[in-house]
Amino acid sequence: MKKLLLTFMLALATMCVSAQSFGDVPATVDPNDVTILKKNVLVIAEHDSIVPNAKTGKIDTLRVEDGSRIFTPEEFELLSKDPKKLRAAVVPGERWGHDWNKFISLAQAGVYLFTYKYPSVDADGNAIYLSALMGVPIDMVGGHAMPNNLIIGCHETITSNYECPSEFNNTGGASSMTGNGMMLHYTAHNLVRQPCCLVIMPDYEGYGITKDRAHPYLYQELTARQVVDAVRSGLAMYQQLIDANVVDPFEPNWQSVSIGYSQGGSVALATHKFIEQNGLAEELHFAGSVCGDGPYDPVAHLRYYMQDDGETYDGNNRTAHRKEKVSMPIVMPLILKGMCDSNPLMKQHYVDDYLSMKFLLTESIKFIEAKANDKKGDQYDTERINKEYVKMLREGKTGTYVKNYHEDDGTFTFTMHRTPEEFQEVMELYDPGFWSKMRAHGKLNGMMTETCYNYFSSLTADTPVPTTPGLMEDLHRALESNNLTKGWTPQHRVAFFHSTYDTVVPYENLLSFMRNQQDLTYYFFDNDKSRSEKAGVTVRTADEDKANVYIRDATCKDDHVDAGKDFFMLGASGYLVGLSPDMRMIRWVLTGSDD
Repeated sequence: MKKLLLTFMLALATMCVSAQSFGDVPATVDPNDVTILKKNVLVIAEHDSIVPNAKTGKIDTLRVEDGSRIFTPEEFELLSKDPKKLRAAVVPGERWGHDWNKFISLAQAGVYLFTYKYPSVDADGNAIYLSALMGVPIDMVGGHAMPNNLIIGCHETITSNYECPSEFNNTGGASSMTGNGMMLHYTAHNLVRQPCCLVIMPDYEGYGITKDRAHPYLYQELTARQVVDAVRSGLAMYQQLIDANVVDPFEPNWQSVSIGYSQGGSVALATHKFIEQNGLAEELHFAGSVCGDGPYDPVAHLRYYMQDDGETYDGNNRTAHRKEKVSMPIVMPLILKGMCDSNPLMKQHYVDDYLSMKFLLTESIKFIEAKANDKKGDQYDTERINKEYVKMLREGKTGTYVKNYHEDDGTFTFTMHRTPEEFQEVMELYDPGFWSKMRAHGKLNGMMTETCYNYFSSLTADTPVPTTPGLMEDLHRALESNNLTKGWTPQHRVAFFHSTYDTVVPYENLLSFMRNQQDLTYYFFDNDKSRSEKAGVTVRTADEDKANVYIRDATCKDDHVDAGKDFFMLGASGYLVGLSPDMRMIRWVLTGSDD
């Protein structure tokens, strides 16, 4: 009876819910509510090479990173008095020729790193403190640098806490060749001042100081609200640092841009939407967003998993994706757990309502929840999760799943040994050609419950969103409530990067935006518009400086992870300033030109 009453009350509530109310956005931010938790200095040792830009004929800079390290303020103050010692501390054992002394003045970039906590709200509208990382540019000669713009950095999907932005701010070794590290490159102050931005990177709820909490994965409105709270609080804190003469103020006419890749791409777009719909564009000097391979339309995203058979819209080239498969299986429990933990339409449901016990005995939920562990070795990033999947497909495993019950808050623990053959009912091995890169792909007909599988396998692009509650109807509605491609029209520029070879976050997400935003005008980096037109999507085009939307969809032939490296132009030899897609798109959002 108790379960029946709870279900009825929740169903009644969800019939009236289209979007969660988190309370009004505060008119002002009290800087006294913001607390600096840690301050350090990141030093990036690098050297510059000159390369021609084939498109413009101009000369661009290839900046090759030689190493990076985070110092305490005291260590940095001592070492910065001698550039040679500082660089030697960053790149031990480095050797240069007779031009070394001249080279040093060009070869280092510095970033003040501030970890801070700030007030926000959770999915229930309750007050909560979250954490964020701020990167402030340093003029390595004069000490201070005036930021010319603000970057709102939205991080990619992570499953371990040590990958979150605030965890980057630790002394000792620090690789800037990561998503967080690449965001901090936007602070670089050098002879050409590219790009010399203030960077604010929030930890999403469930990471940083809230690692013990569930992460509301793909709950776009909530995460956007929390990101905006982080930015406003960070700017209030930054003003206090200006008043204390710790940092320099912004240059006149500064602007802000939200940017991210993967989950960060969708959060960047959700942040764009939230800023506009809450009247914050003027306060934040907002120029627009740069979005890489993001899940903007969750329902279309799942339809791709069910129906795609390797389409790339690039001639006869195909991907490894096949119908009813998912190339990163952890995505499914991430989405469903995030929905059940936080979305108001889903709180009466559990992950095991949608995912089969056969799959849950892989212990995927344990992998996700291990982010709360203190030690790095006790957490699971996505690569470690893949290795666990591969191992169980080869060797089998004794798995455990704890099922919760609503009616009495009780639990029941399932423990069962499963053989490799039994795990092969829900996953399969995929060999991309290198044994060390063996992947596990999920089989949706084994991963999902029969009810869930039948529901999503029957969806078409014309299937209406349900209007009444129900097990599958609630999930469909919750997913659709996070669709960023409709229900608003962006008033500021949006730049999209998306690989048509992406099997994790498919190109269909970008196509959905284009289909649903026909009132906007588009500029294509690929003048032929070959990918989208082959997909049957046409839009109105405009000159580069007049368009509302920039599309870069034909310069990458890599799957999701490697496409992210392409987005940042990240490689073993360094990164390209001026040529990298992220910087070109930021420049377009700010100026209307990607040159």
